[in-house]
Amino acid sequence: MNDFDSILLPLDGSAEAAKGIGCAVWLARALGATLHVLHATDQPLPVREALDRLHMHGGAQAKLVVHQLTGDPANAVLEAIDAHGVKLLVMSAGGESASTGNAPPHHLGKVAQSVLSHVSLPVMLLPLHYRETVPWTSMLAAASGEAVADQALEAAARLAAALGLKIAVVHSEGGPLSSYADTMHHEYPLRIVELVQRGLASCRTEECRCVEQVILRPGDPATVLLEQVAQRSSSVLALGWHGAFAAGRALVFKRLLEEANCALLLVRGEDGQHAHLMVGNEIDD
Repeated sequence: MNDFDSILLPLDGSAEAAKGIGCAVWLARALGATLHVLHATDQPLPVREALDRLHMHGGAQAKLVVHQLTGDPANAVLEAIDAHGVKLLVMSAGGESASTGNAPPHHLGKVAQSVLSHVSLPVMLLPLHYRETVPWTSMLAAASGEAVADQALEAAARLAAALGLKIAVVHSEGGPLSSYADTMHHEYPLRIVELVQRGLASCRTEECRCVEQVILRPGDPATVLLEQVAQRSSSVLALGWHGAFAAGRALVFKRLLEEANCALLLVRGEDGQHAHLMVGNEIDD
């Protein structure tokens, strides 16, 4: 059973957006999924010409469908998700503006920011310093004790099982569970195991088996996550996302956008309108 049989890749013709092509094509092949390539344009082109303009030279390696829609690019992405039953969105954090050296703050373009604030499906976001390494070898998942982190772990487990990968769950000891630090040798580790089990509660047995390690580390959550990505050469980092990106919000996510070199599997929580991103510490105070 494949939970990711329909993948969407938005492209705008820029080199920055094209960074998602290798990842999306590999995922589509590995998952046996249909890859929907979306180009929001006022002047639709013949398919072959459109693929060349979008730098989609390796498209024949996947089951590929090209969609050329007019109108606002972010709205086009949302429309395509609904129209084609998309289960996974793959996109670069920046598009044309980043390619021309006019990257927005934290390297998240307007289209990506708008899409992330509205979609509920998992998003494979490729940050500015993303380095393509396919096939993937391993996953990390950030644990915080929040429901949205549980949702991200669930999505990571489903994807890992489909790809035959293992997951290491990472929690910073400075996070919400730090109140148990005075009983760390017996109670605190049990709390971490409990939150992992909670995140996997809706997963099938083979998906649960993808989690092979739980890592506890002291320190700043973003620093801990970046260090673990580097030490383990992780292909992807899964984390929960609440959809809030205003000034002073989502500080861990913003730092990952600026410094991470792996793909970020983002899962937006159902309570995203009133909550904020937490990976370890209460970072949005």
